[in-house]
Amino acid sequence: MLGRRSVRSPRTLAAPVPVAAAVTALLVLAGCGGEPVDAAAPATEGPATFGRERAALVLTAFDQADSAASVAGDVEALRTQEVPPSLDLSIAAVRRATYNQRPQPSFQHINPAFAVPPGDPACFLVTATLKLSGAELAPTDVSQFVLGDDGQWKLSHNVQVTQPSLVVARSIDGRPATQGGTALDETSRRALAAEVFARSIGSTTSNRSLVASSPLLDGQFAGGWEIYGQQLAGAGAAAQRTMDRAEWSDCAVAVPTGTLTFLTIHATDTLRPAPGGPATVQMVPQSPDLIATGHRQTISGKSIRVNRVETFLLLVPTQVTGTSVLGLNDTALTVTAG
Repeated sequence: MLGRRSVRSPRTLAAPVPVAAAVTALLVLAGCGGEPVDAAAPATEGPATFGRERAALVLTAFDQADSAASVAGDVEALRTQEVPPSLDLSIAAVRRATYNQRPQPSFQHINPAFAVPPGDPACFLVTATLKLSGAELAPTDVSQFVLGDDGQWKLSHNVQVTQPSLVVARSIDGRPATQGGTALDETSRRALAAEVFARSIGSTTSNRSLVASSPLLDGQFAGGWEIYGQQLAGAGAAAQRTMDRAEWSDCAVAVPTGTLTFLTIHATDTLRPAPGGPATVQMVPQSPDLIATGHRQTISGKSIRVNRVETFLLLVPTQVTGTSVLGLNDTALTVTAG
């Protein structure tokens, strides 16, 4: 999990401090009570109702195991604690740490607030302060945990939220989450996914009444994409980003100002020579996307495809319009030459 921050493509931002990659960061949880438990252990035997106490035990166990795996750069150990898209971001963070020859710091979630569906849930949401060893700043993140077929709880989504969003994030405390991804209707989902994606690439045809103006989305993320295009143009190349599919988190929660939910977008960047440019395009080993995908050699070809995953935490008002982006993460998954 370490090393995540909200990011601008194709580079990580200097915005929120590491949790998933630095615009893309846990030991014993303070105040949770109970004894330490095995990190990947199935839910404990007990009452059928899964509430805050049991969710806190899951978070404690995760902090102990995932922090150690992050510090050690142990990808296989991370796989026992996380699933995509969170796992994708964590693996990319390990590769960045290895490339920079600098281990990731240990981390700990403190003062958590939970939103758990009633009954016997298969997911829950938590927001907490993230304490990073050796760091003065302690960002706030929002996470989703899901219950796998093997009966083990794993982290599936995680983003750090911006300072103005802390009150909204903490407002989930004690509220029942909605399980099954039914919090938003399909029409709203499609419209929001299309608008968030359009804004992420600085589209001039976007609908800013649907998604509110955001320094994170419109400034850092879309701004990073624009700078990347300018850099490619200087090398005689161009890039196009397309959305492959959109996914919504299993759990969402209604808070006083709307519905808090995760949107995950899978996208593809296609790099090609610009008209009148070289016959091929290339990415050098120092490229953030090559580092994130573990490549150590230059990649070149008539075209290069970069598959990536982008995670957004949204606050969706009742009328949908004016949706806010509270945090985001982005990382490349694969790079292939054609």
